[in-house]
Formats: sequence, C-alpha cells, structure tokens
Amino acid sequence: MNSLSKSHDDQGLDWLFAQAREYPLLTSIEEHDIDARKWQARDAVLESFLADASGRKFFRHWVINLLNNPPNLKEFQKQEYYYLLRREQDELLKDSNKAALLNRLLKQLAKPDSASARSAVLHTLSQLNLTPLLVTGLAEVLLDSKEPAEITTALRYWRQFWDASIELNTCEPRVSEVHREALHHQIRVYLSARDKLVNHNLRLVFSIAGKMQSATVPYSDRVQSGVLGLLRAAEKFDYRTGHRFSTYAYNWISQSARRMLEDQRAIVRLPAGVNEQVNRLYRERLSYLNINGEEAGVQVLADRLQMEPEEVKRLQQIGNLSVSLDSTFNDDPGEQTLGDKLSGWTYSPPAARAEQLSLNRCLMTSLKDLTPQEQRVIALRWGLDNSQPLSRREMADNLSVSTERIRQLEVSALRKLRDDENVAQAFLDYQGDHAHD
Repeated sequence: MNSLSKSHDDQGLDWLFAQAREYPLLTSIEEHDIDARKWQARDAVLESFLADASGRKFFRHWVINLLNNPPNLKEFQKQEYYYLLRREQDELLKDSNKAALLNRLLKQLAKPDSASARSAVLHTLSQLNLTPLLVTGLAEVLLDSKEPAEITTALRYWRQFWDASIELNTCEPRVSEVHREALHHQIRVYLSARDKLVNHNLRLVFSIAGKMQSATVPYSDRVQSGVLGLLRAAEKFDYRTGHRFSTYAYNWISQSARRMLEDQRAIVRLPAGVNEQVNRLYRERLSYLNINGEEAGVQVLADRLQMEPEEVKRLQQIGNLSVSLDSTFNDDPGEQTLGDKLSGWTYSPPAARAEQLSLNRCLMTSLKDLTPQEQRVIALRWGLDNSQPLSRREMADNLSVSTERIRQLEVSALRKLRDDENVAQAFLDYQGDHAHD
C-alpha cells in the first residue's frame, strides 16, 4: 500500500471513529423501540399497497411471477442480482407452507377490493412475514425511485423477464399522490430505523476488526467488511425474537470479517462452510500431533470430528488444493517445485479423441432409457451436452427444484446406468485398454 492510499484510509477511519463517538450504545429497550419502527413501517407499506388500485395490481403481479416465473440464473447476466433475490425470496418458494400461503394470497388479491377482503390479505401477509427490505424494495420499484437500493435494482432487473401477458395496464392511473407520499414516508422511516441500529453499533465493528489480527489485510478492510455484516444484521433483525440486537449483530459482523480474511489469504477460494470444516480438521490434526507425537489417521480424525471417514478424506483433498505449485518437498530450497514435477503433456494421444467420441455415443444411447428428468440431470452434471459441468446447487437453481431432488434423480439415473449391459461392457473395454497406462 503506498503512502497516499494509506493516508486516505487513515482519514476515512478517523472520520468513521468520529461518527461512531456521536452514537452511544443502545439499551435493550431502545433497540426494541427502534426495530419496532422498522417492522411497523413494513406493515404500513403493505397497507398502502393494498389501499391503492395500481399498488394492489403490481403486488399481485409480483406474486404471480414469484410463483410461476421465479428468477432464473440463466437469464441473469448480472448474477449478483440473482443471488440477492434468491436470498430474499427463496424461503417463500422452498417452504411448502409459505408457497401455499402465496397461492392463497393470489386468490385473495384477485377478489374485488373491500374492507373484509383487505383484512384477509393482511392476515395472510402477516403469516408470510415478508422482510422489510423486500417490501420496501417492491415499493421503490412501484414508485420508480430515482435513488434505488440494491434490492430495488435487482427487482427492476428481474422485472424485465416478467410475463408480458399479465403486464400492468398502462392506461391505468399511477399510484395516487396520497398513497405515493405515504409510501415515500414509510420507506424513510424504515431506512432511518435501520441506519440508527447501524450507527449505534459501529463501535462493535471496530472492536471485532481489531481482534482479528492479519498481516496481509489492512484494518480498514476488516472494518469495511464488518460494516457490511452490521448492515445485513440491521436488515434481518426482528425484535420479536426477544434477543438483543448487539448480540445478533456480533455474529454477522464476525462472519463477514472472517470470510473476507479467508478470501484474501486463500490461494483457492472455497465456500465459507467448507473453509470452516477444513480449518477444524487441521486444528484437530495439529492437536493430536502435539499430544501424541504422531499423525492422526483418518478414522481417528473422523471419531474426533464426529464425521464419516469418507468426509474426512474429502476435506483432506480439498485442503491440499491450497498448496502452492512453487513450494518444494519439506521446504527444501534445493528441491524441485511441485509445479516442476507435474506431468507436462500438452496434447492427448491421437486415439483419445476417437475413443472419447465412441464412449460418448454409447452413453448417449443408454441415456434414452432414463426418464427425461434423469437424462437432463446426468447431461448437466457431467457436461454431456458440450456445456460446463454444473454442481447440484446450480442444477437445482436452473431446474427450480431442491438440491435433494437433484441428488435423488442422480442416484436413480446412475443406478440404472450401472445395470445397463452396454455401459458395463464399454467400461470394461476402457479399463482394459488403460490397465498399463
């Protein structure tokens, strides 16, 4: 880091420290009152939606598309928008009870507006428990806000792919001025409550960032990632659970800062959950080595971590991915590097391409005996349609089903292929040809 950028960082931190000193820590009652205003603003926004004809129609339009045309990863060139929408809306679709409530809400919104109909809709919405962030984002889309939040931008992007056959009638009047002003006011109330929770807990970010020592990641970067975690905590927190916001925010701040540190120092980036498992594995290995003076076997580690031995082996292999190709055996500078010892074949043997095509034709013929869903899963999982192989999570997003359903289809398809005589014979031939490679 050069002296100029370090100077700017120091100035930014000084300003942030000065801001934090202006906001004392909150009592539990103050946290309760501030967060209550956030949720009350959400309820008021929903009531304004239902009180206005255009707002009610827009809200119904969102429900229809959420049920029948949810965000699709293939359509989103900006994948960060897709993942943001999935984070806010996925629970509504994956929870069967909430999916049923959405269908009930759709029928209720189709009825003529009346006091009793509106009361029924509000009761259903209370059971859905939509997040204030999502509700205010929908309101900003309806109002065509000039300074949209990130969720609003993502919702607008998704709206491009909404079913045009049920698009809002352009001849209908816009949201009435009375309801427009009410929506703007409640959005400001929500943002004010959220920002108060953030500002009064900035000191917590400084404390956590200071405890996370790192020789490679500057303190300012740790503070920045911690503030993002604090902001997310303020958006998600619900005072009705009975917990303190500062306790809830501590976990979000720590998680955000820790993930940033892991991303910065890792040669190969892994999901945060996998990183934590690998770190646990190596802590147990070192602990056993220090106590017993010998390396722990796979079964010993599995017992200590309460895992299956296969899972321990997988984590050991993943951990080895982060070994630099420039490192040497036993750190001996006179030895060849790992990169030098790797095989240097640039091109495969001439017959390999023809052999691969033959195997592919045999497999594609056998795939015809599978169900259409099983064919699709196998093709996507191993890239048999000349596409990039996908993980189960990616396939679940593309096919709009659960990851468990993808796993079931994969297991069923592989069982059928394993019993197929043509596939078995092709495998034996391939194994025989490469027995001496």
